[in-house]
Amino acid sequence: MKRIFFSGLKGGVGNTTLLANLACALVQAGERVTCIDLDSKNELRLHFAHQWDDLCGWSTLENNTLEKVAFADPDGVKFIPHGYKASTLSEKKQLVSFSQNLILDENEWLLFDVPNYANARSLGLKDDDFFIRTVNCDVSCHSIINQRKLMHNNDDEYFLINRFNSAVDIEVEIARLWRQQLPHMLPVFIHQDEVLKEALAFKNVGYNCAPFSVIKDDFQALISWLKLHFSKVAE
Repeated sequence: MKRIFFSGLKGGVGNTTLLANLACALVQAGERVTCIDLDSKNELRLHFAHQWDDLCGWSTLENNTLEKVAFADPDGVKFIPHGYKASTLSEKKQLVSFSQNLILDENEWLLFDVPNYANARSLGLKDDDFFIRTVNCDVSCHSIINQRKLMHNNDDEYFLINRFNSAVDIEVEIARLWRQQLPHMLPVFIHQDEVLKEALAFKNVGYNCAPFSVIKDDFQALISWLKLHFSKVAE
């Protein structure tokens, strides 16, 4: 089982949208994928053709019978919504631990949508788990990264650039600085694409709505890099 935890460095960086599109890309590449929403905003479900007014999820259960709130979208992505009830960090950590007992395929990908205040240590992740911080190439994210570097060590987190616009000089410069200064910056990134916003209106992902979009190449590159990472972990 390959467990990847995605969290935005701050709100609004497109973390949930990125995760949903990656899940779809993996399934279309022949992989088995299950997504679990740990964020109380309960938004991941909106990308998977889920009923807008269906607010049930793991937070509404009295026990860990997750099968009762597990769904699958038309592409075959399995997902477990958060539900409308707020959850504590301790409850999220408990669910992460419990997810190891799910009856999944040995090579299944388990993707978690994590709120931006949580980190790998607070969720009690294992050594072979992978934690990714989604960032935008803007001054706000650059400032937060520098503050975090001064405050504590984040060697257990990797950074992934989302919504990259190569036509904007400051984004190109910030990306260059990060790649020079941050040892855990992923060598791939996801371009800015308006279709990602439009796809949500159809309860879908941009990966489906724009078959010839450059983001399809971006997600294929990301999948290739992740597969290489997990193959090295398994050695």
